[in-house]
Amino acid sequence: MSNGSRACTDPFSEIAGQIIDKLDEIGTVVDYDELERWADKEGIGKYTLRMVLCELVEQGAAVAPEGFCEDGGGLEPPKPKKIGVRKADPKDVERVRAYLAEYWSVGLLRLFDDMARSGVKNVNEALKEVIRLGYAELSRIGVVNATQPRAPNKKIRNIDP
Repeated sequence: MSNGSRACTDPFSEIAGQIIDKLDEIGTVVDYDELERWADKEGIGKYTLRMVLCELVEQGAAVAPEGFCEDGGGLEPPKPKKIGVRKADPKDVERVRAYLAEYWSVGLLRLFDDMARSGVKNVNEALKEVIRLGYAELSRIGVVNATQPRAPNKKIRNIDP
């Protein structure tokens, strides 16, 4: 059989697309057992489901609880309770990141106000994603600070004399 007669689509990409479609259909947060039952009906094995979900989490297309994708070394890794579709629009995330590269330390209220004025639809989710990606940190007192390695366009000023 020649390579030309094989299907050009990657089966994992197809499964990933099916999973994303199902997550969108059910809602933004899905019970993992429900997703596993659906996958079983679709002929997707539980290990394949988990592997593809981990890939989606690594790509940022889905969210799962901390430790879901870690290799536990056991026969069957623990099941998460919920799996969700990432809600932050990548354009909004980039706007927040760019804002923090310019204004490296800003209060939450000011950030939310400025971002809403600039057209960011869901500032809260975009900020959560920026923090998750390591572009910023949130202090206890409600100040968002850009982190040095994630704001290469602007050097963050050192406050030490």
